Amino acid sequence: MTTPHDLALAQASLVHEASLALPGEFSQCTYDLGYIKQAVYLCLSCPDGQGRGVCASCSIGCHAGEQRRNDHEQIELFPKRHFRCDCPTSGLGHGCSLKPSPLAPSTSKLPINHENAYSQNFFRGGRFCRCAQKYDAKTERETMVQCLSCEVSFAGGSSKV
Repeated sequence: MTTPHDLALAQASLVHEASLALPGEFSQCTYDLGYIKQAVYLCLSCPDGQGRGVCASCSIGCHAGEQRRNDHEQIELFPKRHFRCDCPTSGLGHGCSLKPSPLAPSTSKLPINHENAYSQNFFRGGRFCRCAQKYDAKTERETMVQCLSCEVSFAGGSSKV
């Protein structure tokens, strides 16, 4: 029989797991947290954003919804280790609405994150794997697999993995 104490422990465990998967708050860019493990998204609608990743907060607050005229097309690149959000950097052309720059307006973008590791998944316009196919979680029958070593994502059923 499950007790209220057991339920409280289970809930605390779920909250802890969620905080590891999505660090920070959705109202704040994770840039200030430094290089951390976090869910990373690629914005396909930002013409200068190819090869740059944004945190979960910026994927919602800066690249979707009311902040932009149209919702931006994005692809989840899954969790990445030692990754810092690129949204407030000069790697993306527009400003980050969740992380105002402390720099002067003439240099309103922060420097590019040189420690981020950008795999093939960042540069192929939402194409994954060696087969270069687009992955749509809503229609795809194959499971996306992420290499634990290099964190590159592959279609699980691809014969070219």
